[in-house]
Amino acid sequence: MKRTLVLSATLACLVACTSPYRTPVLDATPTTLPTFAGVTSLLKPDRPLDVLLVHGMCTQDESWARESVAQLVEGLGGDAAQVALSATPVGETGIVLYRQSLALAGGSVNVNAILWSPLTRPLKAELCYDQSNKSGVCSADPAAVPYPYQRASLNRALKDKLLDDCLADAVIYQGKARETINQRMQTAILQAVGNANGATLVPGGGEVPPEPVPLVLITDSLGSKVTFDALFRLASSPQQAAAALQVFERTPLIFMRANQLPLLRLAEMDLDGGMAPPGPNDFPADPIQALIERSRMQGFGKPTGVPTVVAFTDPNDVLSYTLVKSPFAAPATYPIIDVVVSNAPTYLGLLELPDRAHTGYAGNPTVRRMIACGEPAAQGCGN
Repeated sequence: MKRTLVLSATLACLVACTSPYRTPVLDATPTTLPTFAGVTSLLKPDRPLDVLLVHGMCTQDESWARESVAQLVEGLGGDAAQVALSATPVGETGIVLYRQSLALAGGSVNVNAILWSPLTRPLKAELCYDQSNKSGVCSADPAAVPYPYQRASLNRALKDKLLDDCLADAVIYQGKARETINQRMQTAILQAVGNANGATLVPGGGEVPPEPVPLVLITDSLGSKVTFDALFRLASSPQQAAAALQVFERTPLIFMRANQLPLLRLAEMDLDGGMAPPGPNDFPADPIQALIERSRMQGFGKPTGVPTVVAFTDPNDVLSYTLVKSPFAAPATYPIIDVVVSNAPTYLGLLELPDRAHTGYAGNPTVRRMIACGEPAAQGCGN
């Protein structure tokens, strides 16, 4: 009887607590077999590989860079103990660049992680009065501005974290501070990955390196929009266009975790749904497509040389959107692959903890394996 009760309780727990997408589901446009390469496929003994990581919304610090790089290194078969990032302030921008060159079994990797979170901390502090449990952007004294009203525990967690600390970043970026953030990100990107090979691509068939160092971009949530908006603006500048298009042209793979492009696209549209070509001070609804078109206009690269975008989405992540079936993807001329995953268990079919759903991609073993090894996994990768 006791064994039966234990077994029944165990089964009830398994039924009540499930991860519906423990095995990921893939979808793609064009509707071919949704396969993609991983970072491992780009490693070579005779030349380095560049990787650029950009975080998304929610307050981040050095630990984000350290953990993200350690997870990537482990996924590529390296030892996380190798990770010893150097911190380099990006001029007077307030952005910090964490970087390191690492020797791995398949080849060397130059990792750059852009921490732009310090830019929005002062503005988010305006919402500290509304937080029940004060975040790191608030006063060192949690009792300095107490929240006097009672909130249910789940609502409290949602308001404190997802709204006051995370969604606030998107509001700030879409507002008056957008131009300043964009300009500072331009500087950070060029400092991080703007001088590969010590050469610049020359439009119209000029001399170029025989094999430019490839670049992989790994961006989270709002960081995808922030990164490609900055690259688009750089590509629109006569002084920096060549450098920006060089960065874009050597990017065969873009991994987006918790991407928000279909939502953020709405801010670039007229009320009637129109999307006129952006003016000199506007941003495109799809900055990746705009970069492809700008690159072809300037004579860079080949017509088929477009990046593959792999978007990881947990359906229970209220701040993330799939791409393939969205209006965002309809005009895209580059391949898009959705990877639908579960970042945390769903309880009773009713709830996956919202903070874990949105922030759990980097720690999700499936996501880490697929970024490193691709799908299907490269032979011997991830074992």
